Amino acid sequence: MYTMKFYKNKSCIDGYGLFSGEFVPKGTIAYYYSNSDTYLSKNEFQSLPENKKEQLCKYGVEDEAGNWLVTDGDANHSCDANILSLFIDSLYCDIAVKDIHIDDEITIDYGLFYSSVPWRMTCNCASPLCRKTIVSGLPVDIQTQKFWFSRISEASSHIFDVEQRLFSHEDERAKALTKSIKSRKCPKIFPYIKFSLIH
Repeated sequence: MYTMKFYKNKSCIDGYGLFSGEFVPKGTIAYYYSNSDTYLSKNEFQSLPENKKEQLCKYGVEDEAGNWLVTDGDANHSCDANILSLFIDSLYCDIAVKDIHIDDEITIDYGLFYSSVPWRMTCNCASPLCRKTIVSGLPVDIQTQKFWFSRISEASSHIFDVEQRLFSHEDERAKALTKSIKSRKCPKIFPYIKFSLIH
């Protein structure tokens, strides 16, 4: 669930994308897995017909347990994304790593997603930082890892400086995520493929 106002529109990156309907400052928790999101268990995924599996692999997000979050391909990939993935006490969220202005396209880095299904895509982000090809799996070059670490560390240092709408959400997962964040007075990032917020 996004904590910001957004709308869908044609994207210069690929097809349709999400665009911000408001200013979102760096450090904002912009997205989290909510109880109202649609999930499929690993077993439910395995029982799907092949064409449905392919569709979910293209537009869904898989967690490390093999469960799937069903999406319709909301945010496009960018190698210079304005939100990046973060794990806080094993709870997934996305943090704004740049100030996002009204009408900016909301982008994420697909390279941070876990996937047990091999995939490869040609990147169309046109950023000077473009990696050209994005692939599934854990191997990521050290330069990209350092870049993610730098962006997420800087954004995390602003978590308590900005309004966090997440903190007022009544959703069970939002409450758990809020509790984990508030337990860190000086959040620091542990550098790994899947970054975690630690003391």
